Amino acid sequence: MKNRCIHTEKVMKEYHYAVMLDYYQKLIIPFLIVYLLIIIYFVMKFIKHDIGALAIFDVAAPDFLAGVLIIKLEKVIRLNRHRMQVMHGKSDCECIIEFNDLILMTTEYKNQREISYQHILKYIETKNLIILILEGRIFIPLDKNGFIEGDVESFRKFIDGKINK
Repeated sequence: MKNRCIHTEKVMKEYHYAVMLDYYQKLIIPFLIVYLLIIIYFVMKFIKHDIGALAIFDVAAPDFLAGVLIIKLEKVIRLNRHRMQVMHGKSDCECIIEFNDLILMTTEYKNQREISYQHILKYIETKNLIILILEGRIFIPLDKNGFIEGDVESFRKFIDGKINK
């Protein structure tokens, strides 16, 4: 199987946001419950005309933390684009990923890396991508429309058989 993925800003944003949501997935529901309780507390204080600085802080703090996460993620994306600009002379880079005995990644400048399947922890999917998540928080995005050999469905079956569960 073979996939061609061009690492554009759009692709980087899609896989970074997907990985962040996957990483924090276990915290989203508790976070929303706590935030809902804070909103209820704030409304009760508002009805009693007893809004103090603490009530305002309680409502603003989760928004602030979410904003910090998004700003941090945007900074990571800008840094990755800058790294590509420095290494390749442009910010968009084509990568061909071949799946044989090992995973072979080749950039358009013929830089190659071999990766063992045993390092894959799992994969997640977005609208346009399949993202392999490897040990060490390394991500390999695959364009769902970029299969040169094989297709999305056969890749899912293939990779499910390779991932150590």
